[in-house]
Amino acid sequence: MPRTRLASTLLVLACVLPGSASHAEEWIKPRPLRAGDVIRFVAPAGPVELEAVRRCQALFEAKGFKVVVPENIERRYLYLDGTDEERSAELNEAFRDPHARAVFACRGGYGLTRILDRIDYEALRKNPKIVVGFSDLTALHLAIGAKCRLVSFHGPMPLASLENEDGEHKYASDLLWRLLRTGRYADDPAVALTIPVPEPTERPDVLTAGRATGRLTGGNLSLIAATVGTPYQIETKGRILFLEDTHEAAYRVDRMLSQLRLAGLLDGLAGVVLGTFDGADEDELKAVFHDYLADKGFPVLTEFPLGHIPHNAVLPCGVPAEIDTNAGTLRLLESPLAAE
Repeated sequence: MPRTRLASTLLVLACVLPGSASHAEEWIKPRPLRAGDVIRFVAPAGPVELEAVRRCQALFEAKGFKVVVPENIERRYLYLDGTDEERSAELNEAFRDPHARAVFACRGGYGLTRILDRIDYEALRKNPKIVVGFSDLTALHLAIGAKCRLVSFHGPMPLASLENEDGEHKYASDLLWRLLRTGRYADDPAVALTIPVPEPTERPDVLTAGRATGRLTGGNLSLIAATVGTPYQIETKGRILFLEDTHEAAYRVDRMLSQLRLAGLLDGLAGVVLGTFDGADEDELKAVFHDYLADKGFPVLTEFPLGHIPHNAVLPCGVPAEIDTNAGTLRLLESPLAAE
């Protein structure tokens, strides 16, 4: 084959093969939210109560947004908010809505893995929207990253930290709205994209010292493990991986990390940010994290304000970031939202 033709062929392959450098860097960003924008509430996982949803709707509308709540959002099927057909149809309707600028999952629970293959990712890619949620919504973030290369937001939900904006919930709420409206965390450009901690004295701890950069990915460890071996498996090479979980004993965290290790997903990471893991013995948990992460050669921050807690920091999946254990910071290197 002539050299010029071979070069052209290699260039085409580099652009289309999954996992190639070119493919990995092509990420879409939704635009910031503005007053008057339409936000759609969805319940793709566990069941919700309409009264609680309406209270959250009022809070969102008081900020100047138009909130669409599905008429049958209080439906039930087993431990789910409706059948797979109902939940996927509701989510697809939100993604296909040309007027909606954001989609908020009302709560987590369980159910996303049942409908990942029913979602219209092409509609979301063609009409990018802000997608917000955590816990079981981790599966959706991984799928959106794999299928759309769209930045999505791992963060508090209407019925989890956003239902109350006072007291201990104020940190998560203020942080989320400041980011989604402006793409910045503070007015000072020098610290605009540094993710703050609830109090100046509450710096994260350090398991392994260092400084590194990489795109953010991660979420709930149980859901990350549940998608291993599927088309929605997490991509970790060169990434900063953030993890959290709830009601999991140390041995179960150990088992899930073992699954990631055996799948090669702990190799080649840029860094790790560990949030809260309530339900596990603290000493056992520290030993587990040490066994799996301490000798990998990348920086590891622990006890970051992330997870099933009121102080749940929003993290944009797919955005380049920097982890610096000396400063105890996680800093975004670019805005997660498109320029207006």
